[in-house]
Amino acid sequence: MKEINAMGHACPRPVIMTKKAIVEENLNEVLVRVNNEIATENLSKMGEQLGFTPSVNKVSNTEYEVSLVRQAGACELMDMEEDNDEFIVVFSSNELGVGEESFSKTLLNGFVYALTEQDRVPKYVVCYNKGVEITTINEKTVQDLKVLEQKGTEILSCGLCLENYGLKEKLSVGTVTNMYRICELQLKYKTVKPC
Repeated sequence: MKEINAMGHACPRPVIMTKKAIVEENLNEVLVRVNNEIATENLSKMGEQLGFTPSVNKVSNTEYEVSLVRQAGACELMDMEEDNDEFIVVFSSNELGVGEESFSKTLLNGFVYALTEQDRVPKYVVCYNKGVEITTINEKTVQDLKVLEQKGTEILSCGLCLENYGLKEKLSVGTVTNMYRICELQLKYKTVKPC
């Protein structure tokens, strides 16, 4: 049984670490150590989606063990949800959802990181309005977007938006585009718009 120590890691990292190990090593049994109950729920859901039976053991208030055992007859390859449609991801904000500002920014960082760990990456990531901050002054998202770029994703930021927020000289990943091109891409491709 493979053991994964995800103690101290906030979601989605425990799920990403576990899925990556299962796929790359073709594992049948995994024991994941985490320090919060939300991670146990997310790991259990992911395990069920991949054909594993989950069980959770609460060691203490700050330590949990999630055991995942592959069900008999479950597929060894993890392409159950494979879909060959190309898609784009559009960011119009520097926050994910509506809520407390710093938490919403943390959620956005987590979403961009999780995007780098998906089996399929977007054809384009398009940023406009305050979304251009993720290609300029947000160091965490800039690094993750560079990973996506290496995987073949084209990163585009609205030039007018960069100018409006005084960020044109700070563009750190991708290239400048215009609203006509942004409109064209959203009409052509399936669009994921998390914010």
